[in-house]
Amino acid sequence: MGAFKQSLAGVHPVYEVPDDDLVRDVLIPAMTNADEVRVGMGYFSSHSLAQLSAGLAAFLCNRAGPLRLLISPEISQEDRDAIAQGVGEPQAVVDQLAQRIFSSQAAAASALTTHAQQCLAFLVASGRLELRFVLMKRGMYHKKQWLFCGESAWAAVHGSGNATESGLVTNGEQMTVDRAWSDGDAARIRVERLLAQWDRQWNNRSPHSLTLSASQGLRFVVKPATPPPTSDDFWKAWQRDFEAGLEPELPPDVRAPPGTKLLSIPEGTEWRTGPYQHQGLAVDAFLAKQGRGVMAIATGGGKTQTALIAATALQSEQPAGFLVIILVPSRPLMMQWAAAVRRFGIEPLLPSLAEPTSRRALLQELQVALSLNSKRTSVVVTTNALFADDQSIRDLIERLPIPVKILLIGDEMHNLGAPVIRGSLPERAFYRLGLSATPVRQYDPDGTDKLLEYFGQPVLEFTLKEAINSGCLTPYNYHLHEVSLTAEEVDRWMELTEQLRRAGFRVDDDGATVGMSPKVERLLRERRAVLENATNKISVLRSILLAMSRDRLRRCLIYCSAKPPVVDDTDRQIDRVNSLLSDLAVISHQFTADETSGGTADSLLEAFGRGDYQVLTAMKVLDEGVDIPQTDLAFVLASSTVRREWVQRRGRILRKAPGKLIATLHDFIVVPPDMSSTPGRAILRSELERAEEFAVLAENEWAPDGPRTTMGRLDTVAWRRGVT
Repeated sequence: MGAFKQSLAGVHPVYEVPDDDLVRDVLIPAMTNADEVRVGMGYFSSHSLAQLSAGLAAFLCNRAGPLRLLISPEISQEDRDAIAQGVGEPQAVVDQLAQRIFSSQAAAASALTTHAQQCLAFLVASGRLELRFVLMKRGMYHKKQWLFCGESAWAAVHGSGNATESGLVTNGEQMTVDRAWSDGDAARIRVERLLAQWDRQWNNRSPHSLTLSASQGLRFVVKPATPPPTSDDFWKAWQRDFEAGLEPELPPDVRAPPGTKLLSIPEGTEWRTGPYQHQGLAVDAFLAKQGRGVMAIATGGGKTQTALIAATALQSEQPAGFLVIILVPSRPLMMQWAAAVRRFGIEPLLPSLAEPTSRRALLQELQVALSLNSKRTSVVVTTNALFADDQSIRDLIERLPIPVKILLIGDEMHNLGAPVIRGSLPERAFYRLGLSATPVRQYDPDGTDKLLEYFGQPVLEFTLKEAINSGCLTPYNYHLHEVSLTAEEVDRWMELTEQLRRAGFRVDDDGATVGMSPKVERLLRERRAVLENATNKISVLRSILLAMSRDRLRRCLIYCSAKPPVVDDTDRQIDRVNSLLSDLAVISHQFTADETSGGTADSLLEAFGRGDYQVLTAMKVLDEGVDIPQTDLAFVLASSTVRREWVQRRGRILRKAPGKLIATLHDFIVVPPDMSSTPGRAILRSELERAEEFAVLAENEWAPDGPRTTMGRLDTVAWRRGVT
């Protein structure tokens, strides 16, 4: 998904103004990333320029295509009668109206109108503004619509919100947002009809109106000033008009101008009492360590909210600018963080959604704003990969004045332990907060030590068990299914084990692997792939699905192995699972790195949340942080040895949701044909270690058909005395 679709990924279908912030949530993000914008406004006058200004600066900065403005001006009854009687020329009437609307005198009394004039002047100078007037033969053209195009897709904002006075901010208005690519057939049809109506009106093909180009209008736009206006200028202009008594004060529920608004904890947030009281303890412990440390909070324990509360507390100590940089491993997580930051009152900067040129311009704006000697908080949310690759983001940090303090938040911080990313972490960040349910990098003690050296030691640990017991997470049942290895798979496993022995691989007494040369790492991956891709898992899965009712098979995740098959040339496990689901007429979609990098992740998750898909099949990318709380059923085919994945994959189905009482997890334990052989027992021990981790917190742990029944029988064989 590209920047345009991403910018509208989290919007609501309907906005009730003034309770909802249409300008900040929809208009400015869409203007920032659109390739073309069409605005239709009725009952238009010089006063209307004030509200047209919302988002104009953002569109000006993105250097995209044209802004087409179709307006129906206020026209006197005398002018209307003269046109109807053939006494007055319509073009002359339009030119007079244009002069009144766009003259500099019209803007003199209003800072917002002046801001709109300046934006339009830049668009005129660059040839990006097209303006036409609509004169209705009877009645009044009274449409209010914004049509945005990006990546060959259209979105429409339309409704009762007028462009007069404060129709987009303070009046009781209702506006609908339709995204043709993701909101279903009804939304797509509405957008298509709005575009068709626009074309008829724009090209003067409507039998009910006359459309004229403003042959004289644009010459009255004031000359461009330098530098170009910015979105911050819009909010500053609004504040000046409020102080002059020209505009009402922004309602309390509508975010105030960037630079004057600080982070604030949303009203009603429970973080010192009840199920989430651990958040208060974590914040206090973090502040006691002078703003450095790691919060090891289990999935569902609210580590995002806890981090933003900590940032809010640190903000209160800053006399000048305060910059919060949030590093995340994926774009879906970035969008979730952005939504959370907005709930705390600030519109975050998302560099990953901007092209390099626009990104540098936005960062320069941010640097200038933070360099002013005033109290201000700015938030940047970016992916680890972009932060490591783009020098301009890191340069921003180094160029900021010393009084500006920086908090760096590393979400899923274990991902930052890789040398290429770890080396990009800025020493300039005075405050540092690491977040992860599992901060220890398994099999990489050196990487773990370096991360703890940078962020600081853990200040609080809130385990999965504590999260379930406190009510932060939903309890779950755990079902264990035996899967037999084929003789060919056993032979391949033994062959790889022998190759590992010859390569000098061994395991220390403390369980840490040593001698991890690239060859050993490859052999270990291939050996594990034998178990993860066991052929019979598909047939066992088929049997389970066939026994399920159609109503039960929904809100379901199936975790597939990311490792390629190593026994034969069979398809990837996820392809075989997708084929099985298709055969069973189960509505599903895969969710892999291809979907994430291709930009379709958000729309897929939205569709899954709506129930458009019964099942998502996933490889790796749904492990970390993605919030799909309605999910209550999962099948783990990718039975890896990575403990972090054990926690994360349970976490995806344990989040609280209305009506969700218990979740269900199905796991597949690989059983060799000869369990009493040395390789057979080795395989069982590896598999039982994971099963133990999953079973110990399950509601049905000791039930007659629960996991302990199967585990007890297999455990007797795996750990039989006298066997090595």
